[in-house]
Amino acid sequence: TRLRLVLTTQLSQTIESRIEFVTQLKKSPMNYEGLEQFKNATRVNTVPRLKDLYRHITPQYATQWQVIGTLLGIPTATLDIIEHDSVFKASPCCNAMLRTWLQVDSTPSWHKLFAALESPALFGGLDKATLFTPKLNQLTITSDKGIEAINILSNRVGQINEQTRFMVDDDAWPPEQPKSFTPLLLIHYQGHRSSEQVIAMAKLMNKGDITSVGSHQSVTKQHSKLLEVLDTSTVTKELKEILAPLERGDKSCFILVEGPPGIGKSVLLKEIAYQWADKKVLQAFKVVLLICLRDPTLQDAKSIPDLLQCFCKGDPNATDIVTACSKYLFDNGGKDLVFLFDGFDELPVGLQKNSLIAEILKRHVLPYSGLVVSSRPHASGSLHKQSTLRVDILGFTEEERHHYLQQALQGQPCKVDELTKYLQHRLTISSLCFIPFNMVVLLYLYKQGVSLPATSTELYNYFICLTICRHFAKQGHQLQIDLTQLADLPEPYSKVVKQLAQLSLDALGNNKLVFTFDEIKAVCPDIVATPAAINGYGLLQAVQHAGQTRTKTTFNFLHFSMQEFLAAYHITLLPRHEELEVLEEKFWSSTHLNMFAIYLALTKGQRPSFKYFLSGGDKAFSIAYKFLDDQLKCVRLYRCFHEAGDIKICKIIEQSEKFSNKVIDLSHRPLTASDVECVTIFLTSSLHKKWVLLNLSTCYIQDHGLHILHRGLRDSDVTITDIGLNNNGLTTQSAHLICEIAIKCDTEVLGIYGNHTIGEDQQLYTMLTHPSCKLKELFLYRTGLSSAGANHLFTALRDNKTLQWLTISHNAITDDACDAITKVLEGNGCLAELYMYHNPISSETIQCILQSLQANNKLSVLGISKCCEDVTMINSSLQERVNKNRESRGYHLKFEIDYSRL
Repeated sequence: TRLRLVLTTQLSQTIESRIEFVTQLKKSPMNYEGLEQFKNATRVNTVPRLKDLYRHITPQYATQWQVIGTLLGIPTATLDIIEHDSVFKASPCCNAMLRTWLQVDSTPSWHKLFAALESPALFGGLDKATLFTPKLNQLTITSDKGIEAINILSNRVGQINEQTRFMVDDDAWPPEQPKSFTPLLLIHYQGHRSSEQVIAMAKLMNKGDITSVGSHQSVTKQHSKLLEVLDTSTVTKELKEILAPLERGDKSCFILVEGPPGIGKSVLLKEIAYQWADKKVLQAFKVVLLICLRDPTLQDAKSIPDLLQCFCKGDPNATDIVTACSKYLFDNGGKDLVFLFDGFDELPVGLQKNSLIAEILKRHVLPYSGLVVSSRPHASGSLHKQSTLRVDILGFTEEERHHYLQQALQGQPCKVDELTKYLQHRLTISSLCFIPFNMVVLLYLYKQGVSLPATSTELYNYFICLTICRHFAKQGHQLQIDLTQLADLPEPYSKVVKQLAQLSLDALGNNKLVFTFDEIKAVCPDIVATPAAINGYGLLQAVQHAGQTRTKTTFNFLHFSMQEFLAAYHITLLPRHEELEVLEEKFWSSTHLNMFAIYLALTKGQRPSFKYFLSGGDKAFSIAYKFLDDQLKCVRLYRCFHEAGDIKICKIIEQSEKFSNKVIDLSHRPLTASDVECVTIFLTSSLHKKWVLLNLSTCYIQDHGLHILHRGLRDSDVTITDIGLNNNGLTTQSAHLICEIAIKCDTEVLGIYGNHTIGEDQQLYTMLTHPSCKLKELFLYRTGLSSAGANHLFTALRDNKTLQWLTISHNAITDDACDAITKVLEGNGCLAELYMYHNPISSETIQCILQSLQANNKLSVLGISKCCEDVTMINSSLQERVNKNRESRGYHLKFEIDYSRL
């Protein structure tokens, strides 16, 4: 009744205000001047209606919805949720933001909205720096003074960057590290991405199982968008090539560098900073700031002046320089500045979403600055939608690893050969050693005379024990035992290590890699009571953050794998019920796979709590069926038990129903490097040696994953009849690897379509001329095949006696490849079906190809694109002539032209 009364009494007033509002909108578009006029209207204090907001605000301000939302007082966390729920599309995000504003604001009005739309934060180039440095826009600093200040900052930062280059001192740990920067293979994906491509990448790479994304139609659409992102994959070792977008002056360039721990991400960013200071790269930028995101002072920065202050400590004029520089950068949107953010994964989760660093990454602050950000892949999913270029670091190739061994073992060729042969026969260790840090550790263990490890668990166990022994030796103490296992460490040292192990497990659960002294003290009180243990007996490294307003010390483990090892060690020390809780919560997480592989290796899989977990509580079974109903789970579990040496469980997995047909099909499931390693270990170690199918299509394994697969299969006796590697972003770097795998595994069917640059590599086609080639079907559509590549392909086919089916559709083959194609067909080889749809080939060339078939007795189908009626008639007459010629020679195999689309 009250609602009716209110509506009745205010109805005429409401209708009047709506009519006035709509009339005003029709008179002039809602631009800045129109808003200024409407602001003076009599009804600006009325509550806006959603329909009016959707019609007149969203179309003009959709791309600026986040800034408007912030100005209207909507929390950043709420805006992030809106962005995710609206799949990153501007108009739905804007509508949701306006709807949320009406809900959370107790007194929403047109007046408030107009004030937000007139804010300098909105009309000043989408720069939210005013929200973080509100006084900068009120300062009056001459351009000459700003340029002078930025030049002073440039010189100071250049001196800092020159000191950050990757060099190793005599006390470096582990020793044997390279003495200078070694460029590693980098794969990069060029091109600005649409919002659809970005959300497809984010969903597919973070969900884990593509079947959970949505309907079949939406999945297919997202796949196609993701493949567009991978279209321009390129391999390089040149810094200038990946920095080219910045060098060209592309506005808002965002380069994301990804790779596993120890691969060289930090080294790469340090080298960029050094080469800028050495005037070799990025000379168009006045300042290149290398910012380590584990630094708590930088994490605490609330404004651009706070950030710059960290680089001006000790300068008596620091305040004036920082203020002038901040004003200069604020005025030009940061176009003279490049941020090198090292270790996004080491930034606390809360700060990844709500901090000055987060606002810079979102382009709300200094939107025209260049960004280069490094991160481990598990933490960088939220950055995919902003990045304009992604770079993956591959680590050592086989040749680079051998070259490193030769340098480190100069004059000792026998030892180089010994280590090389060892790596060839130890797949798990070999896969680890493409990461430079792991290779350094292995070499150190070898030089110390330690038995070469058979598993990754042994590798890190030996290294941790040697690290502890080295620490005591440096302290002038000598352990009375030959330490080879952590369990053998005597008290009170053992107590400290156990507390460190607890810290490791707690930190992994929270994705935490960097600790303050107070955080360590809370979990490891005995470290405080034992001064010699302050750095965890050498397992922790202390980092003092120099060049900042105040000195802070943080700690992190020497390597992430050390943290994983200690976390696994702590699980073995837990009471049964707590151990079971950890297993049930985290065992199937791909981010914790290595930790549980170590856990099983330490316990040999014999812990009662693990047996209970594995059997699902049923003592009659050693492993529950629910763990064997998915092939990816099976191969992950197999890798863990293989590490533990449990042959019995490995055989149960091998003999499970999922592998009874000798098929491994993991297609459409994004796989990590660890997952590819699990598949490789399963293939090479199981009793099954003859496989019908290995399907890794649309798994996005990229060159990095194929390197792992190749290392395992090249020296094995495994045969695989059908291999699917389609849609994986493979580049020319993978061509020779595919060739070797196909030959070694006696492959008859090979699918590599959708890898958009691989078709141009001549090495790919050497498999067709190899005497052991058994290839019968080859799928090469959408591989970037040009006429030059087609010439190499068909030249190789002249000597091939096995290939019967060839698909080269959707490429860039032109009339220039006509001669090579016709010579193969005239030679009357074994090719039975050739599909060439959607290539820019003229009708004259098609007819030339048909003419070459007059003496051919083997080809039954030629697939070409549809053409006009006149050309179709000519083609049909040529087809009839081919069939008549065959009949006259006594061959009854009919030839036909297929115009359908493959």
